[in-house]
Amino acid sequence: MASLVLYLVKYENDQKAAMLSTPEMRDRAAIHRAAITDFGGTPIAQYGTYGEYDMVYIYEMPSDKALAANLHLTDSFGLAKNSKAIPLMNSEDFVESMKIADGIVTSYSSAK
Repeated sequence: MASLVLYLVKYENDQKAAMLSTPEMRDRAAIHRAAITDFGGTPIAQYGTYGEYDMVYIYEMPSDKALAANLHLTDSFGLAKNSKAIPLMNSEDFVESMKIADGIVTSYSSAK
């Protein structure tokens, strides 16, 4: 089953310095698109940001295993100071998940 993900990246300061001084290092979206497709994924959107994170990517991977492999490899290069992968679902599936939650009989309750 395909995995849709929002991936947030904060680069290390020395990497940002390298991006400033080395033009071929600046287009991180192109580099990430290649890494995503290497794992059979499909890039959907890439944005540069300013603030807590430097780049935001939305992409689809063919499976959770492919997504995890991509993230393992990315992390092993130590390219990011911090990164966060957030699973996504379309709004119809989100609504269906609420219906499923409403229909489950459980003894689970709030801590209040």
